[in-house]
Amino acid sequence: MLKRFKKGSRRVLLYLFSSKGRLFSSSRASLFWTLQVLGWGAYGLSMFLGALPHFPTVMLALAHKLIFVGFGFIISLALRYIYKYLWRRQFSFPAITVAAIFGSYFFGLIWAVCFNIARWWLNQMDLNRLRWYDYFNGGLSYCFVFLAWSALYFGIKHYQDLQAQKEHTLKANSLAHQAQLQMLRYQLNPHFLFNALNSASALIHEDPDRAEKMLNELSEFLRYSLLSDRVHEVPLRDEVEAMRNYLAIEKIRFEDKLDVEFDIPASVGEFRVPAFLVHPLVENAIKYGMQTSALPLRIRLSANERNGSLQIEVANTGRWAAPEKDSLRPPNGTGIGLENVRQRLQQTYPGRHSFDVRERDGWIRAMMEIKKY
Repeated sequence: MLKRFKKGSRRVLLYLFSSKGRLFSSSRASLFWTLQVLGWGAYGLSMFLGALPHFPTVMLALAHKLIFVGFGFIISLALRYIYKYLWRRQFSFPAITVAAIFGSYFFGLIWAVCFNIARWWLNQMDLNRLRWYDYFNGGLSYCFVFLAWSALYFGIKHYQDLQAQKEHTLKANSLAHQAQLQMLRYQLNPHFLFNALNSASALIHEDPDRAEKMLNELSEFLRYSLLSDRVHEVPLRDEVEAMRNYLAIEKIRFEDKLDVEFDIPASVGEFRVPAFLVHPLVENAIKYGMQTSALPLRIRLSANERNGSLQIEVANTGRWAAPEKDSLRPPNGTGIGLENVRQRLQQTYPGRHSFDVRERDGWIRAMMEIKKY
């Protein structure tokens, strides 16, 4: 029976201290009282079961152990108030250790005196026949009980402080992560707006109808920008639709000098990506493709799902721009180009993405791959 009890107690404690039990997710006060009741209850039950063969009746054994554990439970509360004071004042580890040793010894003796008087009274013994040191009988073993209690108390306090520190660190990192993503968003939008408005203004007097159509496309793009500003990620289909608006503007501007192709199956439309993730690649394709490609400049935006990963490619005819013209260090404008894409992928999908730009067979291909899980 005793073995079953110990085995069952061990399982209960392991569950309570596990993440499923969520014992440490409660407040510190409720945690203390939960452990206090469970710990002393389990200790008292084990003492009761072990004492049964040594008492004539079960009720007598139960009475003795209830009194014994009751005094230990109450006296340990005094230790708690002392330890709380030391912990709040941030005493050094050696000072806390010394206080725990002397406190356990002192309160262990008090426990011995209280319990001995109670059990003598329960057994109707003549107290006048006892010597003074009989009152401290068993006090040393009680001291070790309080030493174990103290070690658990400070161990749990230390664990709680470490968990709180980790939570604060994670929260700070999360806020910094969100701030960096937002910063990248705000760096990107003014760059596009500047270029789009310049394109529209060039057509206002030359061809008002085309300018009006361009401004309509721009308004749709800006509407997407305002809506997606509320969330960090958007469905891929919305991102692609925004690119259609952007390329429609550039198509009006360049006419037959630009040829655009989309290959986006509906099956990948629900995959969520950071808003404006694809835009720098499309913008670079036009900016540097017009400088290095034979006309018409061909741009192809494609996406597919393969082996649980989303693959997005922005390709354009032409040659790789010289280093001084790379979008990482543009001679004019305020865009941050490829570096923006790399940073946003790293921030959103750490450890489960890849990004590569290469020149092959007269095409510049910017390929990103995002693993779903």
